[in-house]
Amino acid sequence: MRFCKVLLNGKVLFEKARLMNSFLERLQGLMFKKEIGCNALVFKDCASIHSFFCVIPFNVLFIGTNGKILNHFTNIIPNKIQPPVFGAKYTVEYLGEPVFIKEDDIIEIIPET
Repeated sequence: MRFCKVLLNGKVLFEKARLMNSFLERLQGLMFKKEIGCNALVFKDCASIHSFFCVIPFNVLFIGTNGKILNHFTNIIPNKIQPPVFGAKYTVEYLGEPVFIKEDDIIEIIPET
């Protein structure tokens, strides 16, 4: 299990985000979970999501290769399919209150060493 930090404009947004690398981690994501044991889940090379078998609402950020926020979906309810966000390099799923995002904000994913 690997972790990373997620920065918003150079400031820590999520201190402990889990990198979802393996096939099983990516497949399961938030399914059947009420808590995730960290601040967020980060998926690399992911441009679409669903909320089938999720038991609580969640939020998701789609990040482009340059760190630009391509889309931000909030309060995604269970059993829905979100439209794909073309050009997304990272997807960050998180629980709780939605993060306030401005149009020119930049997200960085910093893996722990």
